[in-house]
Amino acid sequence: MNATNNGARAGGTTPKRTVQRTVAGAVLAAVLLGSAACSTTRDASEFFVPGDAGTLVVDGMLLVGRPFSRVVVSRVLPAGDVYSADAAAERGATVNVISTTTGITVHYLESTVPGTYLPLDATGLTVMPEQEYQLSVTTSGGTSVTSRTTTPAAFQIDSWLLLEADALTVRRELETFASAGDSVYSQPANQLVYADGLLEARFSRPAVEGFEVGISSLDLDSDFVIEPEFFSQEDFDNIKRDGSSPPLEAVDGTARLPWFAIFFEGRYKIRILALDHNSFDYVRSIARADGGFSFGGSPGDRFERPVFHVQGGIGLFGSASADSVGFFVHPRP
Repeated sequence: MNATNNGARAGGTTPKRTVQRTVAGAVLAAVLLGSAACSTTRDASEFFVPGDAGTLVVDGMLLVGRPFSRVVVSRVLPAGDVYSADAAAERGATVNVISTTTGITVHYLESTVPGTYLPLDATGLTVMPEQEYQLSVTTSGGTSVTSRTTTPAAFQIDSWLLLEADALTVRRELETFASAGDSVYSQPANQLVYADGLLEARFSRPAVEGFEVGISSLDLDSDFVIEPEFFSQEDFDNIKRDGSSPPLEAVDGTARLPWFAIFFEGRYKIRILALDHNSFDYVRSIARADGGFSFGGSPGDRFERPVFHVQGGIGLFGSASADSVGFFVHPRP
């Protein structure tokens, strides 16, 4: 049997940047796209040195309750080389994910995309909570890379609330996918007016080090709800419809959506991920250079190089539990 996740790209003139965008993106791989932002503006190339060329990079993310995801295996290209996905891809590797708890092995097979490995036969298998999984990669040349993740407990938001501006008074509770399915976006309770009230998630905090929040604008042709006078057309063109927060400790079991993360009207999906140790360490230690939104409470943003819990290489093999909500944002009258 087999499993997968987000593509880890490595190489080019800024090898760190490609690793950051794909491996960090793996934290939201199965749910949302986009990059996140911390307070630093370090240049991407500072994370790696010429000696990193040839280093194996793994990129895999398991999501509790979901089928096994893809695993991407690549190498860091020499600094100065023009990045090429084909050149960076590691072909012909043997890739397995083993549950050290149950002994079940999920075998992977390289797909038509070089360096991307998919579960060979994992029909009916889903990632289980509170289990240890080991990633094992052996290249055709005999080089081995391993990493282990212990999946978080299943995670569920107790309530999604729209608060008044005082941040204390509950205006109403939103419907969820559990209660309304895909019609959640059209439910009256889930109709939000831009910058009117505060959207907050409340949950029983599981035993994890932290969380990450992702947001995605689903209507790709929807108009803006912001009208900043100082924005040029180029500024508008560069706004992304997907984003994620820095890691949150959320010690009080709440997470609040800042309106400055919303740029468009239409349907939105927010997902909160309870991160395993590997994912939390990686996300909290990467320097974000692209800008984005922040929920605050992000620890550990002074690292100069990402923390990789990978033996024999770099990258991320991690896991998370997640819950989400959908709603519709209307422009202000």
